[in-house]
Parts: sequence; C-alpha cells; structure tokens
Amino acid sequence: MSRNLELRSTFQFSGEGLGTLAQPQETRFSSTSQSPAETKESITKNNFGIATLISKAIFNSLDEEMRVMAESYSSKRLASMINKGFPTKESPLSMGDSKEELEHFEFNTENPFESGVTSKFCLREGAHKGHMILHVPAFIPEKELKIPSDATNFKICARLISISNFERNGNQVSISNKVQHAKVGIYETTMLPVLRIPTQPLTAQLSIPGVAAVHDDVSTLLVMGIKFYSYKNSKFSFMPESGMMKIMAVH
Repeated sequence: MSRNLELRSTFQFSGEGLGTLAQPQETRFSSTSQSPAETKESITKNNFGIATLISKAIFNSLDEEMRVMAESYSSKRLASMINKGFPTKESPLSMGDSKEELEHFEFNTENPFESGVTSKFCLREGAHKGHMILHVPAFIPEKELKIPSDATNFKICARLISISNFERNGNQVSISNKVQHAKVGIYETTMLPVLRIPTQPLTAQLSIPGVAAVHDDVSTLLVMGIKFYSYKNSKFSFMPESGMMKIMAVH
C-alpha cells in the first residue's frame, strides 16, 4: 500500500505516520411535546451539541504541540463557527455547510497565521475527494515568517481531517459514515533552521488514510501550522506561545 504522503523536496516524511481516531459515540436527544418556537430552539441547541462533537474531533486530530498552540476556548469558538453554518431545519448536518465560516479560522487570535506568514501556501484538490496537494515555493524564513525572539528553528505541519455528516431520525442523531469519520492524514517537515537564505520548495500530497475515495456524506478540513523551537544547551525547546495555526480549506 502506498504512503498517504509523498514528499518531493529536501523535506522528509514525519515519523508520526497516519492514524485513525476513536469515534464519538452516537448522541441521543430526548424530546417532549413542544410549541414550534420551542422546537426550533431545541434544534438549535442540538445543532450546537453536534458542532461541539465535530470541534472535539478536529482537536483530537491535532498533535499535542498543535493543541498547545491553540488559545484557551478556541475549541468552543470553533464549535460556534461550525454551528453558524448548520441549517435550522431537521436535515443532515454537514461541516461542509460551514465552509465560509471555517476557512481561515485562526486557532490563536493573539498570533494569527494570516499576518505572521507572508510566504505562499498553494493548495489544489487531488484526483479525488480526500486528496490534497500542497506546494510551498522557496521562501526566506527570516523575511516571510514572524520569527519570535530566541527562535532558531521551525517546522511546517498540516492535518487533513475527515468529518462525517450527522443524520436526524426523530429524536435521535447519529453519524452518517462511521468508517470514514475522524481520520487524519499527517504531514510535518523535519526541523528547519531560521535563515536569511531561501528554503527549498516543497510539494506534498496528503490523503485520508485507508480510504480509496471520501464519500459525499463526509467533509474534509485542512489545518496548517508553523511551530517554533529554540536550540540551547544541545536541546530543542518548543515555543507554543509563538506558534501560528489556521484552517486553510474545507471541502
């Protein structure tokens, strides 16, 4: 079986590999006789509960360093953005409906990716849904990244995450596609030095693991991040407060 990530540059494939995450348990909601207004309010609350499950699945797909880079309450803020895209009527709830709200979502508003990275990240859909091609032209780190003081090295990381739709059946809500839900394709460069000379360009392919093609009832989300490190006393120290991370694309 081929790797889910191919790298055509001086960068190397991360040793973390690809993994499948635990599936959230089916969520059930109780119901009683309600007026139309009360019913609409109940659906809204239930929608937010599903948005919270999706937000947790996204955060669980990040590694520990990426989660630490996110500011407090960003998971709740993310759930709120997902919820905004949901329809209020009883219908399948898809993360893809929140595409407009989610793309360019910043995980740390105090240190946004949008203003801290001026180099280009070119994204293109691959041969099928669940396949993403990433290209970063050569760039000068000290010129095109917001480098924190004491930082000597950095990494570029990405997570391609699959999220199933959720279906309503009366007072029950369930995952439409448990097999393809909450899987993650992982990419991360080796430790790169902060220099005033251009990096090598990189081209990488990310895919949802174990899936020939992502079904229509599943959406995908790409998270990109920059991690910074300080090298002192023969040891690399992670600098979480200086990291930058955002959602680049939703399909």
